[in-house]
Amino acid sequence: MNNDLTFCQMPLDRASTLRKDQTWMQDKLSSEDSCFYFFWRGKFLYYQQKLAVYTRKNGINSASEVNYADVFTELSQTSDAVFLGTSADIAYFVCDLSIMNDDEIAGWLKKLNIDNSKFIDFRRSLSLLSPSQAAILSYGKALIHWQQSALHCGYCGAKTKALDGGHRRVCLCENCQKEHFPRTDPAVIMLVEYQPKFGPAVCLLAEHHRTPEQAFSTLAGFVDPGESLQEAVAREVLEEAGVQVNNVRYVDSQPWPFPNSLMVGFIAQASSLDLCLEEEELRSAAWFTAEQLMDFKDWGDDAAGPKLPRKESIARLLIDTWCKSQFQANAKTEKVAVEVKTALLESS
Repeated sequence: MNNDLTFCQMPLDRASTLRKDQTWMQDKLSSEDSCFYFFWRGKFLYYQQKLAVYTRKNGINSASEVNYADVFTELSQTSDAVFLGTSADIAYFVCDLSIMNDDEIAGWLKKLNIDNSKFIDFRRSLSLLSPSQAAILSYGKALIHWQQSALHCGYCGAKTKALDGGHRRVCLCENCQKEHFPRTDPAVIMLVEYQPKFGPAVCLLAEHHRTPEQAFSTLAGFVDPGESLQEAVAREVLEEAGVQVNNVRYVDSQPWPFPNSLMVGFIAQASSLDLCLEEEELRSAAWFTAEQLMDFKDWGDDAAGPKLPRKESIARLLIDTWCKSQFQANAKTEKVAVEVKTALLESS
């Protein structure tokens, strides 16, 4: 596992057994040391460009000028706090305020009486977060997304009730009482390589319609029901690029909270270089050598030219892993060639 990937450095103990204890959970909710994050429609609250963390003891980020009168009491009427885990016996929660409209959330911020506080889109705020904060908020966002989609039972349509700190919902219909649990949608993401008989190996990268021009990345797609991960890799590559693959090898995985996926990364071997693109998905695709990829910039750079995904993403990990293997193989080949040449010269 590569712990440098974004969202992969979770510092909390999820306390899956303790969170089922209602007395323990209530004690943590009322503790003056427990920490609360605030979420509103895809955004988290920040104060002075830092992630806002509320405790009853110190307020938000220990800001003495904050007016906390009745603020948390009001929150209890508009938000169910979702339990995230513990660290050093301190509990962490996230409060979803999405039920508030624009005017209501503006009024709530005004009651806090702090300047430079605002809700910032999670994806756009990642540069403001530490790796552990990004992992915690990723977890919180995914749980809230599930909570919002499971307010009613998928079997009978009745309302559901949150239990176990927001990790389980139960249908309130007496004839149903189905239990619902957080779900994650598995998706495969794969770098496709091709090794010709002569010359260097190449990999397949594509421009997707949802990304800026000249922003290249690997192929990816969701896993179908009744399908293995390896089968999903083969199907997605064939559907999007018209290429058949084999020798599918697992590399790593990364949670992806947009909205609630698990990206499972692979490298696969292509049977040919021929491409037949699914134009609704891809703007373009091409084969590149490892040497060519060294001249690519990073997504977000202002410089012109082709770009690779950000280094914290699993797409970039797959590309870098493949490039490293190619350079190592080339170095080994060159070393063998030098040794053979030396041996021939010595024997002549």
